[in-house]
Amino acid sequence: MLARSLSRMAVLSRRGLAAAAAQHKDSEELRLTFASPDTAFFNNAVVKQVDVPTLAGMVGVLANHVPTIGVLKPGVVSVTDNDGKVTKLFVSSGTMSMNIDGTCQVLAEEVVKVEDIDQAAARTELEAAQRAAVEGSDLAKAEALIRAEVAEALLKAATGQQ
Repeated sequence: MLARSLSRMAVLSRRGLAAAAAQHKDSEELRLTFASPDTAFFNNAVVKQVDVPTLAGMVGVLANHVPTIGVLKPGVVSVTDNDGKVTKLFVSSGTMSMNIDGTCQVLAEEVVKVEDIDQAAARTELEAAQRAAVEGSDLAKAEALIRAEVAEALLKAATGQQ
């Protein structure tokens, strides 16, 4: 019974979002706000596309995208401006939301320009995290696995594998 109710709610919410998005198709612009706790990289900037790494996979956002939210995973956010220039920024974690009014917010815990990634430091961090993942308490191991995931994603971003 509960499964059927949840399934019906999911269908109705998808219909509602699609109908709401259809009513607001007048915005032909995608306006991006992308920030970390200490820096705003884009502030209500008009862009062509944003590609965001989420726990559900890569999400490509264009103007008139249906409203959505997502949890960021370590990886590269690519922002394409209207002239085709691509800016690549590495994020460790955070959230993204696409709103009905054509605005998109990407809020990240830590951000670094891909070209500024120190490969040697990332490699050292990965090795240290992998060593720590086999020692200590369960909490220490879990934290080390998270550090290793971020360091591995940093290395992939720095070497163009992501």
